[in-house]
Amino acid sequence: MTACILMSELPTTTSRDRPEPSLYARFGEAPFAALAERLYAKLDTDIRVRAMFPSDLSATSASVQDMREFLVQFFGGPQAYSERKGHPRLRARHLRFSIGQRERDAWLFNALAALDEVAVRHALDHDAQVAIRDYLVRTSQFMINRDETT
Repeated sequence: MTACILMSELPTTTSRDRPEPSLYARFGEAPFAALAERLYAKLDTDIRVRAMFPSDLSATSASVQDMREFLVQFFGGPQAYSERKGHPRLRARHLRFSIGQRERDAWLFNALAALDEVAVRHALDHDAQVAIRDYLVRTSQFMINRDETT
């Protein structure tokens, strides 16, 4: 049985949840752009989830742009994502995909591997890595919309 989750239960943060100054203020856009690019490069070759994504996952694709803008916005940067697309409504935007624990785990594996690469390249400190990792873990779990026990 799949649990019904209200949109009000979407994982969000308030300014008091975010480190001060914001990660965006501390590191700029570059690590978030790199994270989006590395994540989608990894997803492009992952047969476990590749079919869920558009054919173009290049660095200039709409998917990478969306992820980059979303991450920048979430971690304290400009609100370009919301200005262009409206409220993120992450779960609602992903309901068209059948996401079970396996798909979530595959996506998260790639996201965390991308984060590890970006952390080294952009000298993200431990606290920044933990904040981003926690967000990726928490949000990926929230995106599950299929019960695999039936």
